[in-house]
Amino acid sequence: MEMTVARRGSADPRDVWRHYLWLPLWTEWAPHLTRVDADSPVLSPGATGTVTAAGVLPVHFRILAVDPARRSWSWRVGVGPVRLLLEHDVAPASGGGTRASIRIHGPALVLTAYRPLMGWALSRLVHVPGGR
Repeated sequence: MEMTVARRGSADPRDVWRHYLWLPLWTEWAPHLTRVDADSPVLSPGATGTVTAAGVLPVHFRILAVDPARRSWSWRVGVGPVRLLLEHDVAPASGGGTRASIRIHGPALVLTAYRPLMGWALSRLVHVPGGR
């Protein structure tokens, strides 16, 4: 199954992209992530690591592609037999601010459960403060 979640907010697209680009910042806007451990602090193709969800669930990941010019990136995550492909992008919104979206490929039951959480995280992401 495939699902897309998108949110629009007042943050500048450069600030939103920076919060994707620097993996240690993920826990600031994604409240379900309590820890990020990776072999690179910066989003880069081939980087691998683990994000910890809700303080207890380790989720392994591999960054597949990063396109800074388009502010898009993709990664594959997995827990046990469950695998998801996530494709993110950040774009200026008409009238100002940012539109961030994520397209997720995976089992229907997992995507249905994950949708509200991803919407919440994206809502926080598109309102991140600037100036870091």
